[in-house]
Amino acid sequence: MSNRGKKQGLKIARLIYIGVIAIVMAWMLLLGRNSFMNAYLVGRDLRQLETEVDKLRLANDSLRTENERLKTSLDAAEKAAREQFGLIKPDEKVFRFIPQD
Repeated sequence: MSNRGKKQGLKIARLIYIGVIAIVMAWMLLLGRNSFMNAYLVGRDLRQLETEVDKLRLANDSLRTENERLKTSLDAAEKAAREQFGLIKPDEKVFRFIPQD
């Protein structure tokens, strides 16, 4: 093999080597299970779930407070019964105002 053939072979080997490195890098960055892209997507989902958990905790705390208030205050229980279930006391008249269109 001549010098020219050896040089040509080295160029092809370098191109193959660079191509393999590029494919491995692309796999690591974008496609693999532990890729940077996958880590970013999982982190984004985690932040969304943490936000949702915070909202649910606030709602849960609010409901817990309301529950305690209804258990301890007769006035609050009566108000809830009247508003939510439409209960009335004996000999009481209820007037409902219907808005006009």
